[in-house]
Amino acid sequence: MKKIALALIVLAVTATAFTAGRFTAPAPRFDAQAMDASNPMDAAFEEFIQAQRDTLALYKTHENFDDPLAAAEAYRGVLYTIVGSIKSGALMSHEYPRAMRGVDWTSKAGLDNPDNNYFFALLDDEGSYRLYGKRGNTTQLIFQLVIGVPGVGNAGSSTNVDVLYDEDLVLDEDGNFEIVISPERPDDAKNWMKNAPGAESLLVRFTHSDWETERIDPLYIERLDTDGEPPEPLTAASMVAGLKRTSQSMYDRTASWIAIADRMWSLVPNNSIFNMRVTPGGLVGQYSAFGNFKLAPDETMLIEFGDTGAPYMGIQLGNRWFVSMDYENHTSTLNMTQLGCREDESRCYALISLEDPGVANWLDPAGHDEGLIFMRWQGLESPPTKADQPRTRVLSPEELATYIKDLPKLSPEERRKAVEVRRRAVHERFGG
Repeated sequence: MKKIALALIVLAVTATAFTAGRFTAPAPRFDAQAMDASNPMDAAFEEFIQAQRDTLALYKTHENFDDPLAAAEAYRGVLYTIVGSIKSGALMSHEYPRAMRGVDWTSKAGLDNPDNNYFFALLDDEGSYRLYGKRGNTTQLIFQLVIGVPGVGNAGSSTNVDVLYDEDLVLDEDGNFEIVISPERPDDAKNWMKNAPGAESLLVRFTHSDWETERIDPLYIERLDTDGEPPEPLTAASMVAGLKRTSQSMYDRTASWIAIADRMWSLVPNNSIFNMRVTPGGLVGQYSAFGNFKLAPDETMLIEFGDTGAPYMGIQLGNRWFVSMDYENHTSTLNMTQLGCREDESRCYALISLEDPGVANWLDPAGHDEGLIFMRWQGLESPPTKADQPRTRVLSPEELATYIKDLPKLSPEERRKAVEVRRRAVHERFGG
């Protein structure tokens, strides 16, 4: 009994440490080598090449790189971060911003949640902007103005300057909205977010629960405090600055994600999940729980949890590099709508196994026998109860057969059709 109590204390302490230090625990930062300063653009491009090599080295020096699948995913991870960092670092403008899709199939990062449509814009902390959009029918819509660029330099992660929730959004009769982002609130602004020193990233998150029916409309952002003239022709100085931002972004973000993944792997016993805790970042009602799995071919990890009544809940699997698994072609993520917990609250569960167990709530690890588990709740109106907390155990084949005997079965053909629907929904929601 004392051993059990001690184990629970250790779990609580390490969970608190992870939550408090999710992004504040030290991770290496990009250290540019001295380059020939006679041609700044050549030097900046060489720095960009150095950053790619240094980013790959973060993976190659990791113990997990010995696994062939992990090694292949590491090289793909470098490509992901090159693509994402070029778009957000070299090509994005603070003066002429755009609402760019923050994460897509070409630039996965940070254990991206496929239930979310992420959009991102860089802003000047002294500037004034107006964002146009339409509410649509997604489960949630949240706007965050945060310090710096999450995961880069000393910015941390989602350190909020201001947050606007969908329930506070003023819409016109057609569901359209305008949000002014500025240091001072204009008298005629129906929706306003305060711009303040250090603010740089506007993050917009549309959360989807029903993949087949929930859709969004495009966002448009404009700067209000400039003369409206088109941008000046590209200069050497601006190109150098963009390359330097890209170099730092690709290395720093990769280092941040790997550091988080390592803590998720090492602070939790295999095949377990910590209790729900308030998610760092300051969003009201947002909770999360993390864990990991490591399974033999004949083992199944059972995850049971209560229905908190949150507007959104989801569970997903990630690889050891903190990247989402293939959620288009595998059921590596499931949300509350897909889990069906509201229809049968007594069996709110998910199963992780290397082979299809033949029931609906299978979290398919997409060829991985080990990885990370992340659970999210958004919009909770009260703290979770003990019954809400995730509970886990590993089942033998005999125990699995007993557990699922009364559950509705899913044939291989039904699974294939379900994945087809899933793939189509992802393409329609995220585009090409």
